[in-house]
Amino acid sequence: MGNAIEYVVKRDGRIVPFNEKKIADAIFKAAQAVGGTDRPLAEELAIVVSMFLAKKYNGNPPGIEDIQDVVEKVLIETGHAKTAKAYIIYRDKRARIRDSLRVRKQTQKRADTTDVSLMVDTETKDETFPWDKRKVAVALEKEADLAGDVADEIASVVEQRVFSSGLNRISTSLIRELVDNELFERGYGKKLGKQTVLGMPKYDLDELIMSKNKENSNIATNNPEAINLAIAENTLKQYALQEVFSKDVAEAHLNGMVHLHDLGYPTRVYCSSHSLEYLKKYGLSLENLDTDSAPAKHARTLTGHLNTFLASMQAYYAGALGVGYINIMYAPYLEGMSHQEMKQEAQHLIFSCSQSAFSRGGQTLFLDFNIHTGIPGYLRNIPAIGPGGKPTGKTYGEYAETARRFTLAMLDVWREGDCYGHVFAFPKCDFHINEESFKDPKQYELLEYACQIASENGVPYFVFDRDEITLSACCRLRTTIDDNYMIKHPESMRFCGFQNITINLPQASYKAGKGNWDALYKEIDKAIEIAVKAHLQKKKFISKLMSSPEMPLWEIGKKARDGRPYVDLEASTYIVGIIGLNECLQFMTGKELHEGDDMIRQGLRVVSHMYTRVKEAGKKHKLKFSLEESPAESASRRLAKVDARNFPEAADVVKGSEEKDGLYYTNSIHLRPDAPVDMITRIYLQSKFHTMIESGAIIHAFVGEERPPASSIMNLVTKTFRNTQAAQVTISPEFTVCNDCKKVTKKLTDICGFCGSRNVYGITRIVGYFSRINNWNKSKISELADRHKGNYRVEDIFPAKSASAESCAAKC
Repeated sequence: MGNAIEYVVKRDGRIVPFNEKKIADAIFKAAQAVGGTDRPLAEELAIVVSMFLAKKYNGNPPGIEDIQDVVEKVLIETGHAKTAKAYIIYRDKRARIRDSLRVRKQTQKRADTTDVSLMVDTETKDETFPWDKRKVAVALEKEADLAGDVADEIASVVEQRVFSSGLNRISTSLIRELVDNELFERGYGKKLGKQTVLGMPKYDLDELIMSKNKENSNIATNNPEAINLAIAENTLKQYALQEVFSKDVAEAHLNGMVHLHDLGYPTRVYCSSHSLEYLKKYGLSLENLDTDSAPAKHARTLTGHLNTFLASMQAYYAGALGVGYINIMYAPYLEGMSHQEMKQEAQHLIFSCSQSAFSRGGQTLFLDFNIHTGIPGYLRNIPAIGPGGKPTGKTYGEYAETARRFTLAMLDVWREGDCYGHVFAFPKCDFHINEESFKDPKQYELLEYACQIASENGVPYFVFDRDEITLSACCRLRTTIDDNYMIKHPESMRFCGFQNITINLPQASYKAGKGNWDALYKEIDKAIEIAVKAHLQKKKFISKLMSSPEMPLWEIGKKARDGRPYVDLEASTYIVGIIGLNECLQFMTGKELHEGDDMIRQGLRVVSHMYTRVKEAGKKHKLKFSLEESPAESASRRLAKVDARNFPEAADVVKGSEEKDGLYYTNSIHLRPDAPVDMITRIYLQSKFHTMIESGAIIHAFVGEERPPASSIMNLVTKTFRNTQAAQVTISPEFTVCNDCKKVTKKLTDICGFCGSRNVYGITRIVGYFSRINNWNKSKISELADRHKGNYRVEDIFPAKSASAESCAAKC
């Protein structure tokens, strides 16, 4: 007798241990098919088969077909003809099923590997492949970390169930369900998480296709790209909560302790400010472009480079892109131009960037243009880069007049709007003001003109620079530049806001209990710890995505042309946002922020505590952590609804209408929208928090249909700059646009004030940007109604200097 058989060669070429029991099982099933009931006999025959194989193959591993041939031979020669026939029929049937069964499946690439088949069913590809049990077993070994023999056994059971179903085509999602069921029955419940299919039910997909998602109001219309974005975000949110963040972070988000902003963009960083000098010096060269461009020699070419650059870079960011000192950096290209020529360049710049509506769901690029009334002192002696990327031989201080004239030209374009006079939502006009803006007559004229434009359409955002170098991006995000190398080499002057994670202060108060401040601070500390942990986890994930040319963030992870990483994660800002301070205090004390100096002091204590904890985290991890007033366009709604469901006490403080599904929390440290205070009091009280909110804060004057005179706005801006620590203030009016005659009515109305049409839509600021009100979520609609109850009137505070609408233009 030969050596016993120890291994078998499977159909797919794998070598697995020989199992005599499987032969006995197959013989017994064939016997049962013809009325047999003798299991011991089947086991004896299996022994005979093993002996025959040992003699024939002498210990060498036979193939599956070889074993089946021997089984047939043994059954026939031992007088079990009926059983042999049943076995032959069964064997033939399985072979035919195996040959005819087609599997709809998806292949997924990992780095350069393209031949790894995973059990992920997209239900969208029409590719089909032959049935292959090996793929099930391999997937179980890889995804569920099962031993090879266990994976093979489960794959065999699944194969049997598939064959028994009578189907000739099966999707991998159904196969996965069968696998999951078998895992569950065998006690492998913990393995199921690794097998989870990320996707959405067909009903939800139908709803998404047929109606617009209103999570982001900057997506103006429902369109195929918006649908693709919503599907991608839905899947990536699930992926992020399972794979990027730990279980406690994911639960904290789902339970509303914190809000992970841009959760649907786990493979991107948040936002950034960019340097025009980088493009001027190095030209246009990006990984996604097949062609490179040398440094621009003309302003029009520079605008083309900038627009392409921003459109390309948008793929790597979840939020806004800002451009610093744009009026100053353009100046060397504009020398000798008339005002009309300069305005033409300004029109091309602003219109081009306002009409790049192809990012993230077909929305307009979310852009901030930072302009200055003069040349900041730290830039005056910096050598200017001009056409062709060459130094001009002058410093930027010598381009002050050209930069001022280009500022005027840009303001003219922002004032006039598009061809119908519609306001530009983007690029935003971040109008920087410092002490010289008031002292220098020419700078003061520009400030007056900006106030006139604010009176007419609210476009300027007045950003106050007090003894610091700041860049703005996103709804209110800003950062201080303290890197001397950047200041001396403006081509490297860029920053990244890595991620925003907002702390739900009202929920912290519910958990603490009324009046229990020690417990409140402990709850806040827990939430901040979670936020910091989440930042570090995403940083680790993003670092991997930046690490090599095959990874999706290599463009911003590699060394840029200036020798520095385009995004340096060690120098980025890790943002901790705030929401609902007003409701937090209301629950704790029964009084709201506007109801007394003691409430402001208590609010300052809460934010000061957060500031301290965030700075401690930064010191511990050697990273820059800072507080921000979270825009919270959708977070305000989500957190309020989560808390209303889970905390009965939330009903006493949450804002908005529950009947209209309009619940919301007051934004960040703001007074509630309809608080009975005047505009000056609102600015005075909210600005007290701004020194601790380093990553950005803004105060809105929601003036509605009122059009405050330019002189009143000038007084407001002046007093705000001189008498408060406000970081930024803006005038936010409302408009109605007619789809028929295209004209703009300067208030919200259901009927066009010019042609009487009802085919209209309203526009105002939802958070830090203008958008169509019909694209707002219900909570923001509810907040808008409350704004209308508030007093945002901008009135003269002290005797005004006349601010003529044409004064600046006439003198230029």
